[in-house]
Amino acid sequence: MRRLGIVISVVLMLLAALAPMAQEKPGNMGRVFVTVPRPGMAQQYEEGRKRHMDWHRKQGDTWTWDTWQVETGQASGAYVTGTFGHQWKDFDAWEAKYGKGDLADAAVNLSPSTGGGTNGFWIYLAEVSRPSDSKEPPKMAEVLHFMVNMDDEKAFNGAIRKVHEAIGKTNWPVRYTWYELFNGGEHPHFVLVFPRNSWAEMAPPEVSFEAMLEKAYGEADAETILMSLLKSVHHESSEVLLYRPELSYRPGSK
Repeated sequence: MRRLGIVISVVLMLLAALAPMAQEKPGNMGRVFVTVPRPGMAQQYEEGRKRHMDWHRKQGDTWTWDTWQVETGQASGAYVTGTFGHQWKDFDAWEAKYGKGDLADAAVNLSPSTGGGTNGFWIYLAEVSRPSDSKEPPKMAEVLHFMVNMDDEKAFNGAIRKVHEAIGKTNWPVRYTWYELFNGGEHPHFVLVFPRNSWAEMAPPEVSFEAMLEKAYGEADAETILMSLLKSVHHESSEVLLYRPELSYRPGSK
């Protein structure tokens, strides 16, 4: 189960205004499901996932459900399916309309090939994110998980805000999104996602992260920000996710 906690990501994208977690922002909530197929049953799981997404299509589901496959890291081989852009009340409305049918179809098409899984609710941190202009998911996503010390969450929030502002000031050529786990695992847990459309895009920018910070704030302040980040994080991990359009559902798409 530990490897499942590492992968809960949304895939799917993060850095924000950092209001208290109990406060809802319109359309900033998402739910992410992580699934590990039974040994030797990845193909059966994928076929079942396709049938389940076809169920969503036949029901006229208005939510988008994107699926990603974990390519690297401790959770390699797992699948991440998520939906974002909702308010809390939206989950009640969706559950009332589709919940029973969704569970029944999943029991037939997904459960037989599922070896384990978990799910959680995530907050999209829009005010510190710099998302891609594209409305379509990228082919890949580079995902960084930050497990923050309980006493250092405020410092971490302040540091990532400073970094976000520096990127804007210097026009550093990167796109990214931040999320924070609201419920469903160890806290505080932040995720930073970089959209990628090829392995070549994994190469770092010509100007390094440290050089960008120094350009924005000067050497001394840049060092302070870096140290704040380092001291506030007790564990970091990374992974690459591959987008699986054939295992996803987008309203209006064929």
